[in-house]
Amino acid sequence: MQYEQVTRRDWERTALYLAGGMLLIMTAAIFLFAINRVIGVILWLALIGVVLAILVNWHTKMYAYKCKRCGGEFEISPLTNFVSPQGFGKNGAWKYLKCPRCDQHEHAEVFRKVNK
Repeated sequence: MQYEQVTRRDWERTALYLAGGMLLIMTAAIFLFAINRVIGVILWLALIGVVLAILVNWHTKMYAYKCKRCGGEFEISPLTNFVSPQGFGKNGAWKYLKCPRCDQHEHAEVFRKVNK
């Protein structure tokens, strides 16, 4: 699989998916809490888990990472994607991961997967 730099369009699509997920969660809270407080909270928490799982799986399928130290490109599991620290810096987005090539923890750069 090949990788490309993340474009502004990729960030906009990601932001749109996140906003849609948050809107669904907030809207569901209004309706679920009106049904019954206890059952509504349980269903709402289940919905949050499902929405998070869908978003993390989508992100895992769309993006890969590159080690800043050795240049190794690699993909990660959805669980690693969910629990790993991430952020933004001067050079774009990063995720703190252990590179499988050099076996070091590093702020890995985010790349988009390209199916060719």
